[in-house]
Amino acid sequence: MQQKRASSSDLKRRETTEPEEPQTPHKVAKLEWTYGDLNLLHRYVDAQFESYLHMRKLSFLRIQQALEEILQNITLPGYPSPPPQTLVSLAMWKLATDEHFEEISRKYQLPWALCQQVVRSFWNVISDNYESFIKWPNSLAAQQSTLQAYQSLPQLKCFKELFGIITLKRLDVFLESEHAEVPVVLQLICNAEKKIIDCYVELANEYTFEESPIGQTLALNPRTMPAGSYLIGNSVFPLKSYLMRPIESECFRKDAVFNDLLKPAFHLAEEVLDALARRFNTLYALEARDLNEVRLIMESICAMHNLCEEFKDDYLVQLANSEGQINFTWGGIVDDIKGSESNTKGLRRRVDLMDELVAMEPGD
Repeated sequence: MQQKRASSSDLKRRETTEPEEPQTPHKVAKLEWTYGDLNLLHRYVDAQFESYLHMRKLSFLRIQQALEEILQNITLPGYPSPPPQTLVSLAMWKLATDEHFEEISRKYQLPWALCQQVVRSFWNVISDNYESFIKWPNSLAAQQSTLQAYQSLPQLKCFKELFGIITLKRLDVFLESEHAEVPVVLQLICNAEKKIIDCYVELANEYTFEESPIGQTLALNPRTMPAGSYLIGNSVFPLKSYLMRPIESECFRKDAVFNDLLKPAFHLAEEVLDALARRFNTLYALEARDLNEVRLIMESICAMHNLCEEFKDDYLVQLANSEGQINFTWGGIVDDIKGSESNTKGLRRRVDLMDELVAMEPGD
């Protein structure tokens, strides 16, 4: 340390005795975008566009406008910043199709590394603005609106304190960090408007509801939801005072009736999951560098889904009507996880809810 100080002092003395030469400011040339401008709205006619992007052109335009402000400051190391329409077009194409980066690079004649940087910068920006797109109802007004929205659904209006529907889906993802396909689980909570209000991804062998962010938050602060309200989930979730699930062993008629009343909630959750897979085909060939990138991708998918719902895009509805089907199978069922029903407060809350919803009959 002493030697370093001495050499530093000597340097300072030399700096004071030697005249300084004027420094010419070093100008960094701004990189100009020299590649073709990609605008999917202009490239494809309506029918082609909808078959590739699985949404209306107007919805795509409104999404592009909604993202304009947060995307304008994106910079790419070693590359010029792409025009906004090119950035959104590349990112949405990657999410909407099952094409890999190599295929997209060849299709649109852009460097493979540039395609990766553009799309990954999009994922990161959406994740940085997570709460702008995936909104947990925090204010009193938002919470009351969330509760009241279920009253407009005939099959769920009996649940006066229903706050959200939670569901779980298994996906096999190729992780570069593992050089293998790895099973992960996607946990979502949706509202009556089929918007996603919470999204979480974890390795399948490490997942538990209690250790998920919303599981920890609700355990520590039940006031995250209005007093007396609850989520509804299927049998993979544990019974809690704030999370209702089916009765595993139906011993009485009342048990079976209660379980039947829960089924429309599960159906709504399946409709949300189906919408994700129909619109964002990257879910069929999901690949990422690591688990963190899987989370970025899923957050981007959920955010874009919510914008499509916000803008009332009806392409999937028309598609389902023309195909004569609504639901289809994708991903995997999480059948190796069984939630516990031993929570005392949960048992008490479920009994109270059953008494409220199911009329007693002689012999029950």
